[in-house]
Formats: sequence, structure tokens, C-alpha cells
Amino acid sequence: MPIAAQAQSAATAADASSPIDPAAMKAMDGMSAFLLTLGSFRVTGEATTEQVLLTGQKIQFGGTFDILARRPDAFKIVTDSDRQSREMYYDGKTFTIFAPRVGYYASFAAASSIGLTIDKAKREYDIELPLADLFTWGTDQTLRSRVQEAMVVRPETIGERKCMHYAFRQEKVDWQIWIEDGARPLPCKMVITNKDDPAMPQYVAVLHWDTQVKPGPADLAFTPPAGAHRITMADIDGTAAASGKGEAQ
Repeated sequence: MPIAAQAQSAATAADASSPIDPAAMKAMDGMSAFLLTLGSFRVTGEATTEQVLLTGQKIQFGGTFDILARRPDAFKIVTDSDRQSREMYYDGKTFTIFAPRVGYYASFAAASSIGLTIDKAKREYDIELPLADLFTWGTDQTLRSRVQEAMVVRPETIGERKCMHYAFRQEKVDWQIWIEDGARPLPCKMVITNKDDPAMPQYVAVLHWDTQVKPGPADLAFTPPAGAHRITMADIDGTAAASGKGEAQ
């Protein structure tokens, strides 16, 4: 075998034995870079979550999401299912979460950017925004260091979109992502598996993108509806549950 061919074969073998495939990381870098070019966008879609019963059985629930964002400092997020409905707003100064079925809302003074506000919501109020990584990929410098394994799975079709399927592993979660082929490397589908729970429940989302949308301030602003009541941030879920609405909050 020629020396050059031997070297290439050795490199291929080394890549195959590595837990992190450089091609998978390169795909994530490309997707991240493209997302950062979007001054505004809208993502809608369907999501399923799994609840683990005391018996260990997993029960799946479905819902929808609608995310409208304008970088660097505004978004509106609406999630809806038979179990719960939530609206979240950020206008550069204030973050507000609203439970429309019970008419309660709460706010906190937000940070100066979407990414910092997402971090504050999670760290100080234990509020996790759906698909928050869409806002922080490309700006979260710790993402690469958290990846322990990465692989290219295979080409697949999501609806009518041709995508490449990738799988990644971190300490507490496994996640899969399908990235659209071509000039718009947008995520088409995501699966997140929680390894902290022995039953390993999953979150699955299929995403549909509008990258031409240009939301104005009125599209992203929260205006309390008639009859809505302001409460403290810590009470938003507890008060909703105590309202007698049960699971339908």
C-alpha cells in the first residue's frame, strides 16, 4: 500500500475509534454560525414530553410551541398542551411568564440579552425555556467542552426536508439533532434524553422555521388581559395549581 494511502487509512481508523466525530462537531459549528446570522426568526412545531410514574412506566404527552424572536433582546414564546399553557415574554428589560388559563402572570427584571435572561430564568427562578439552545448555540462557549461523544448517524427525511442525523452525549443528557441539508443548516428535529432519571424520559420536538419574519415591538410585548392578576414569580406555578384547575393550567 502506498505511504499516503497508509497514512489516510490510519487517520480514518483513529477517527473511527474516537468518541467524538469531527464531522458531527463541524456540523454543529455550521448550524450555530447560521443561527447567529438570523436577526429575527419564528419557530413553530410539535413537541412530546414523557412523565415517569412511580411504577416506572413512562406516559407521553403532546403539545405545540411558537417561538418568535428578535436578536439581541426580545422574544415571545407560547407553549400549549392539554395539561398546561404558558406564554413568556422578554422585551430587553423585563421577563414575564403568563398562565392564560388561570389568568396569572409574574415578572422579573431581565438581563441585557436573550442568552443572559435565559440563564437568569433558570438559575434564579428554575424556569426552563423550551428549546433554549436555539438562542445560545454559537454564544455558549462551554457547549463543546460538555460533549463527551458525537457521531454522524445517517441522512434522513423529516417531512419533506432532507436532513443529516447526528447524536451527541453529555454527562447528564443524550441528544440527537437533524440538520437540514443545503444553504440553510437549520435544526429540523431534536430529541433530548434525561439520563439523570433511570427511566430516561425524552423530549422530542419537530421544528418549522420562518427566517423572513420581522417582528415589531408590539408583536413581542406583553399586555395583561382584562382580569389577569399579577403575582410573585415564585408563586406562578403554585398559585395556578391552587386555583382548582388541576392539570389544565
